[in-house]
Amino acid sequence: MVSTPKAPKAPDPTQTAAAQTATNVDTAIANAGLSHTNQYTPDGSLEYKVTGNTTMTDQNGKTYQLPTYSAYQKYSPQNQAIYDQTQQTQLGLSKLANEQTGKISGILGTNVDLSAGNVDKYVNDHWQTGFNNQWDRDQASLDQSLADKGISMGSAAYNNALRDFSTRKQAASDQYLGDMYSNAQNSILTERNQPLNEISALMSGSQVNQPNYVNSPTTQLPTVDQAGLINENYNQQMGAYNSQMSKSNAAMGGLFGLGSALLGGWAMSDRRLKRDIHQIGVSEAGIPIHEYEYVFGGGRQVGVMADEVERVFPGAVAEGPGGFKMVNYAEVL
Repeated sequence: MVSTPKAPKAPDPTQTAAAQTATNVDTAIANAGLSHTNQYTPDGSLEYKVTGNTTMTDQNGKTYQLPTYSAYQKYSPQNQAIYDQTQQTQLGLSKLANEQTGKISGILGTNVDLSAGNVDKYVNDHWQTGFNNQWDRDQASLDQSLADKGISMGSAAYNNALRDFSTRKQAASDQYLGDMYSNAQNSILTERNQPLNEISALMSGSQVNQPNYVNSPTTQLPTVDQAGLINENYNQQMGAYNSQMSKSNAAMGGLFGLGSALLGGWAMSDRRLKRDIHQIGVSEAGIPIHEYEYVFGGGRQVGVMADEVERVFPGAVAEGPGGFKMVNYAEVL
C-alpha cells in the first residue's frame, strides 16, 4: 500500500528546554566539583566540603537539588600556635587600653586652655627660671669685669654699661618669650593628647584580623534559547503545512484536469474498483480527496469515492456498466 508521507512532529519547546536545563544543571554540578580542589601547603590547608543543598525550581515547576559547598581554612600547628599567641597579646592590649580609658575619662570633658594667661604661666613654671638664672650669671660677670677695670658702682661708666646690659636683656627676654609662647602651646596640647595617643597605640596593636576569604569559583548555567526552539517548531509546522497545501493543490489540479478531460466529466469512481486508497485532502464542498489505484491497473490516481459524493451531490452520481457507480467530476468540481 502506497501512503503519502506525513511531516514529523516538531519537538515540544517546553520539554526541550527542560531537558536542556537538566543537562546544564548536571554540567554545572560537575564543574563545581572539579573546581573545588583541596589545597595543602606547609603553612596550612584549604578544604571544600558539601554542607547542604539548595533547591532550585525552573519555570516548568521541576526542582533540582544543588549541592552547597563551604571552604575551610586551617593553619599548620606552628602557625596556629603563633596565631593563638598573637590573639592573646592583642586581647591584653585591648584590655589595657580599656583600663587607661577609664583613668583619663575626665580629660575629654575639659577644654584645652590656650589663653594668654595660661600660656604665660606655663612659660614661667617651666622655662622662666632658667632664663633669669642665665642673665643673673651674665650680670655678675659684667660687674666683675667692670670692677677689674676700676669702674666703681654708681659711676657714669658703670650706669651706662648697666643700661646697655638691661637693654640687651629686655630684647632677649622679648625674643625668648615669643619663642617660648609657641613652645608652651605645643607642650600644653602634647600633654593633653599624650594619654589619648597611648590609648590609640594600644588599640592599634589589638585590631581584630579580618578573615581572608577564598575566591570561590563561579559556575553559570547557560541560558536555554527557548524562543529559538519555539520558532524552530513553528517553522517546521509551517513547512509541513506548505507541503500538505502543495500536495492538496496538485490533487485538486489533477481533479480539474480529470473533469475536463473525460467525456462529459463522468468517470468510474466506485470504491469496489479501487485499492490502496489513502485520503490526501478535502474539497471546498467537504468531499474527501483520495489517492488510489484501479484494480485493473493504470498507476496511482487522484479522485473521489462515489459513495462519499452521493451523500453530498446525489445528482452527480449514476450507475454505470456492471452496476458500478460513476461520478460527474465536472459537476462535483
